[in-house]
Amino acid sequence: MSNQSIAEIAEWQARCGDLSTSNEQLREERDAALTYAAEQKLKHSILWERVTELEQAIKNQQAIIDRLRLHIQQGVEL
Repeated sequence: MSNQSIAEIAEWQARCGDLSTSNEQLREERDAALTYAAEQKLKHSILWERVTELEQAIKNQQAIIDRLRLHIQQGVEL
């Protein structure tokens, strides 16, 4: 093997090593991003459930207010 071939092989091995390191870093970043996304999705679903509960509570309170207004308009004693 010539010195040039040996040098090329060494260069390609170095590049492969660098790419392997970069690939591993990207995998770690991807895994961290996926974990973060899953956490955010869970938080979103919890908050959405809470919003739904609060909307229902508002509707219930509004119904009570409407009934009380009707009673007041009709002169019903509360």
